[in-house]
Amino acid sequence: MITTQLDAPPAIAKLETLKKRLRTGVGEAVESAAARLRAIVQAKLSGEVLKARSGALRDSIRAAMDADGTAARVFSDGSVPYARVQEYGGRVNVPAMAPVNAKALAFAYGGRMVFAKHAAAHVVSLPECSYLRSSLAEFAPVFLDDIRKVVTENLA
Repeated sequence: MITTQLDAPPAIAKLETLKKRLRTGVGEAVESAAARLRAIVQAKLSGEVLKARSGALRDSIRAAMDADGTAARVFSDGSVPYARVQEYGGRVNVPAMAPVNAKALAFAYGGRMVFAKHAAAHVVSLPECSYLRSSLAEFAPVFLDDIRKVVTENLA
């Protein structure tokens, strides 16, 4: 039979200190990762995946930490209605159009300029142009390495 005695209060205190250090380290790593991921997404929206026209979609990208500081998310803030269809692709119903302040509509179609008195309602299919999911997939290994480093440093 093996008998052991444990002086519990110092062990518990050491574990509490370790818990606090790990939570702080992981929180800092998550916050840093969210900022870096946001920058990657915004770079993709500056021409890598989508050409920026107004920059509104790029400017709508946010990073936010959860209440306990151990999780974060990177997202479009909802101010741009086409963010979802750009990420996932889809079909957009375009209503019939007629000129309001001109005699004709002018738009590019098939690589040339078209002028028309009206345009019938139609559906436009937009391909997937992932900027959020693809950025996360690329960044995930870096993030996991950062978390492993925090844990390893604090357990040493």
